[in-house]
Amino acid sequence: MRKISVIIPSVSGLPVIAECLSALDNQKCDFAFEVIVVDRTGDKTAQYICEHFPRVKLIKLSAPCGIPEMRAVGMAQARGEFLAITEDHCIVPENWLAEIIKAHESGYQVVGGAVENGSPARLIDWAVFLCEYSAFMPPIAAGETEFITGNNTSYRRSLIEQTDESLKKDYWEYFLQGELKALGIKFLSAPSLVVSHKKEFGFFYFLSQRFHYSRSFAAMRKRKSSVAAQIIYLLYTPVLPFHLIWRIARNVQRKRRNRKEFFLSLPLLVIFMGSYALGELAGQLFGSGNSLFEVE
Repeated sequence: MRKISVIIPSVSGLPVIAECLSALDNQKCDFAFEVIVVDRTGDKTAQYICEHFPRVKLIKLSAPCGIPEMRAVGMAQARGEFLAITEDHCIVPENWLAEIIKAHESGYQVVGGAVENGSPARLIDWAVFLCEYSAFMPPIAAGETEFITGNNTSYRRSLIEQTDESLKKDYWEYFLQGELKALGIKFLSAPSLVVSHKKEFGFFYFLSQRFHYSRSFAAMRKRKSSVAAQIIYLLYTPVLPFHLIWRIARNVQRKRRNRKEFFLSLPLLVIFMGSYALGELAGQLFGSGNSLFEVE
């Protein structure tokens, strides 16, 4: 049996996934592992992976599929003792898998790490990074934690196999991790686990991505919320962008880094968080629509 299976939903295609897989090819570890790519981008990416990364286990999807379900498909095919989850535009260091195993050996079934900005040249990419990962940019505290990022995470496979199938394929990792916490599972934050988030975003592209993600998220949350909670979420919509920006500012201040990038990207952050709030409103009122399939 493989020690660890790496699960990667392929939604961005080439060239980003090539760099991601090259980094995994260069891992320095003394145990067997497998890489599983679940691809929805089409034949060009699949053919490239087959030709250049023949050891990768490639699963090609023919029907529309959201990222949570893509991960679930990969998990179902995995044979490793642990399941490491990352994204197709994340670059991992050569010791990533070794550090994951070391973290698990400290007694935790769920471990997660930090996320660096791998596209630091443009202001818009700083805005994207801060929107998504300000809570997980280094430094992160070591030890037990309430939250871990979805693109630098590892679970013991036996734990995931006991989890409800719908929770794995129909919900974002926030809800899966919430269920695990409710069962008493402890999460380990390991600062030695670092991935680089490397992707260049266009303005309108990320504007739509924020909308689609938040719409799908709100629709998922609605299914698990009381009527009273749903009303509170609706009423909070006008305040939400400012609350989210305040959280980013708090993270930047606490970590004492990227302050200049935060202030320079603030106009973009306001716009992106406005799109996020509109997405939540749409999800709360009208459901997810096709948004889950649009998130990349």
